[in-house]
Amino acid sequence: MLDIVVKNLGERKMRSLLCILAVMVSVFLNGTTLTMNNWMYGTMTSELAKYMGKIYIQQGGSSYPPIDSSISQETAQVILSRGDLELNTTESAPLIFIRTERGMMPFLPAKEMVIGVSAGREGVLLGNAQASEGTNRFDAGEQGDVTILGEKMAESYEASVGQDVTINGQTVRVIGVLQRSSMDSANIAAIMPLEAVQRIFAKEGTVSAVLLTSNDVNQTTEIAAALRRDYPALEVVTQDDMLTEAESVMRMPMRYMSTMSVTGLVVAVAVIMSTMVMAVMERTREFGTLRAIGGRRRLIVGMVFAEALLLALIGGLPSIGLVLLMSRWMNTSLPSATQLLQIVGFTAGAAVLAASYPAWRAARVEPMEALRYE
Repeated sequence: MLDIVVKNLGERKMRSLLCILAVMVSVFLNGTTLTMNNWMYGTMTSELAKYMGKIYIQQGGSSYPPIDSSISQETAQVILSRGDLELNTTESAPLIFIRTERGMMPFLPAKEMVIGVSAGREGVLLGNAQASEGTNRFDAGEQGDVTILGEKMAESYEASVGQDVTINGQTVRVIGVLQRSSMDSANIAAIMPLEAVQRIFAKEGTVSAVLLTSNDVNQTTEIAAALRRDYPALEVVTQDDMLTEAESVMRMPMRYMSTMSVTGLVVAVAVIMSTMVMAVMERTREFGTLRAIGGRRRLIVGMVFAEALLLALIGGLPSIGLVLLMSRWMNTSLPSATQLLQIVGFTAGAAVLAASYPAWRAARVEPMEALRYE
């Protein structure tokens, strides 16, 4: 049966080629949107995972990262020195975020940024992030113009350890480059001593946020409630609050991506179905002859489904390579094996849906009527 299917496609080269190209575009659209949706969600969840049991204090109405937030450093120090909140002072620190280039995604408002953190408290920000070159920590009391670059920031500057880079017109020496991290904010950042960032960007006396860590993760809610009561002008954000806000921000772009994916499915089904309907109409006499010599309906149905599936796979499988190239070009994570199987499933599903009506129509052909068909 397969040789007959291939022969039929070959006899209608131009129609088959146009159908294959349309399927390629549809599957590529579906695969790209699926990959982007998963990448956005994965980036969001990995970014927020490090804040389990932590509390952000920032200016009200600020986003995450709190680039647009500004609170006095004096207030930050008062909060950090409170002994009634059961805080882990070694895992708490004031931070300053400065955007140097806008990002392409709504939940990542910076493509590149500078983050200031007090020397000795880098772990509050970086967690277990390791250095691929140099160091991932500042010397004790460091206040000079030095920086640790995230992987993407190092690529942007084309810089390595020992070289100088220019940040806001100031020359800064690179003392470390981080390995790729699950935290995208670390990958796109130049991390510097807090005092140096304040001086270079004229932000003396202010910070963007205070990151607090509780001695007991179960007390996070109580500590947040106490801070909201004592500092009503500030916004106290827990991990749950950040997750809710991030999901709200991402809801619209993800719906848009999902709509594009459904559009791709509809286009693929429509193109394959129109191609197969025309093929069935042209082969009415052939199907009638098969029925007349004893061919069963299921044979005819199988031929139609096989032809549609072959069209879909010839167009769909190369699109997986295009999806991989697009992911690499956009510097996003590559699709997983499960996601690739989903793309193949989309292709096969489109073929089955598209072939259902033409197969039903072909199976209803009556031998005597078909033999008189011209």
